[in-house]
Amino acid sequence: MAVKRQPKVHSGVIAVARRVQGLGRSAIVAVLLMLAACGGSGNSSDGGFSSQSSAGVSSSSSQSSISVSSSSSSVSSVPATVNISGTVGFDYVPISKGRGLNYAATRVKPVRLANVYLIDAAGEVVDSSQTDAAGYYTLQAPVNTQVKVQVAAVSESNAAQRWEIRVEDNTMGNALYVLEGQLRSSGTVNSVRDLRAASGWTGSDYTEPRAAGPFAILDSAYMAVQKLAEVDANLTLPVSIFRWSVNNTTAEGLLADGDIVTSFYNGEAVYILGQADVDTDEYDAHVVVHEWSHFFEYRVGQRSNSIGGDHSGLDKLDMRVAYSEGFANGIAGYVLSDPEYQDSFRLGQEYSAGVDLSRKDVLDAGWYSETSIQTIFYHLADSGAFEEIYGVLTDALYTAVPAFTSIFSFADIMATRYPAAFPVLDTLMSEQSITGRDQFGAGETNSGGTNGVLPLYVDLLPDGSETTVCSTQINGSYNKLGIHQFLKTTVLSGDNYQLVVENNGDRIEPTDPDVAGSRNALQWRGDSGVSDSEVLNLNLQGGTTYAFSVNDYAEHIDAQSAGYQPACFNVSLTPQ
Repeated sequence: MAVKRQPKVHSGVIAVARRVQGLGRSAIVAVLLMLAACGGSGNSSDGGFSSQSSAGVSSSSSQSSISVSSSSSSVSSVPATVNISGTVGFDYVPISKGRGLNYAATRVKPVRLANVYLIDAAGEVVDSSQTDAAGYYTLQAPVNTQVKVQVAAVSESNAAQRWEIRVEDNTMGNALYVLEGQLRSSGTVNSVRDLRAASGWTGSDYTEPRAAGPFAILDSAYMAVQKLAEVDANLTLPVSIFRWSVNNTTAEGLLADGDIVTSFYNGEAVYILGQADVDTDEYDAHVVVHEWSHFFEYRVGQRSNSIGGDHSGLDKLDMRVAYSEGFANGIAGYVLSDPEYQDSFRLGQEYSAGVDLSRKDVLDAGWYSETSIQTIFYHLADSGAFEEIYGVLTDALYTAVPAFTSIFSFADIMATRYPAAFPVLDTLMSEQSITGRDQFGAGETNSGGTNGVLPLYVDLLPDGSETTVCSTQINGSYNKLGIHQFLKTTVLSGDNYQLVVENNGDRIEPTDPDVAGSRNALQWRGDSGVSDSEVLNLNLQGGTTYAFSVNDYAEHIDAQSAGYQPACFNVSLTPQ
């Protein structure tokens, strides 16, 4: 019987991203794994695959089969240099709906705009180039010189549009993956060296190194970046870093050991599962682009207030989480021109679970449903409005909105900046029972059957008067609808203020209130652990609107206990 499950949940933890430098032209290091090459002219099959770092650490990680051929002609004199050219490809294994990876349908896809290096026997870079959109490259070598071709798992552009994608091995010190051919003489005539990264699958198992994995990830990310390039002639992106290993599994522990739990983005890099017979994601293109979309939202849009955590399409979620996860799903479907999101897993990668991102008949639709949000973004992008989506996320107005990021903050800026495209969004939101349109969700009537969540933002007067909000675990813990309650205030006079959150006494058991504040990104957090009270001293600007979230950590980090009661708090903001 086929085993079905919901697509895996992806949790995100926002952190400060860093740029990783590209592979230096003089810093190519020795590779430990190499296959012996056949000598002489004619066709041969050889090659190796490794991961390496710019710090000079290398390790064997996988290998490929590489075919090398040469052609000769009569020449009257020996040239000083010859061309070495060829194509670089990788084994692409498609996924079948509900049936996992279809190895029988494996085909070779080109490795596009990847960095290619010609390395001599001393490990020095003789020449460098890039593959083109068909995977073709050309390098120049001195005649009769021992050289090999290396292809780094780096795709980049340094022209008018600037971007870089890297695939690294988090279990090998974040070493960069490299595909390489065998060291051979360049000869005296032009020659062809084709490189192919093999899947490693030999009929019933991965019995050969999985060289194609990093390049499959690179290809999915490349497709995503090209969608941005189509709408921004001056595109400039931070480096997209992916970290994948055959050791990356669902265990919880150290990232350096491969215990990553799930594929996720943490603000620095995207981590991708890779342990065979458990959960591999390198060929699950929707998963890869989903996680890249979190990078897009956070590093390109420079704004995400998602608190991450476990989630599924059936959950009623915190509005920030529903927005971020639904956005990532919808954009993945659009980028790949495929609304059928599939995620493979288990023994032999024979199973997969998925969802049709284009479906509009959503169970329990609303602003708290990632399923509602994903169909909104998929259809909005598919209608021809991807440029407008990109425009909203990169707009300074969007970055600066006081409200936390949600479908409401997105709709607010879409209506302001792109009034011609907004009616499509307006219709899609209405179809998903979402009635609010301004950044604070004013006018929203859908509570998701949860008391106390409407209005989405409760007004907090900056005069010391108290406002009561209640944190409820009716829909689950941590990131579910009702856990976090939102408030907004407009400060007329700039001054020092004290924000106080106190248990109002309705619940006898102790509470542990936490509070977070925002004007355009997360700016303040109060999570002292003091029972029943949290105090923040803030310096606020006059004429400015601020947003706050309040929740009870004590009762909502775990499942409901017997006799559970919601936690209610009195909140005040007092000038000092």
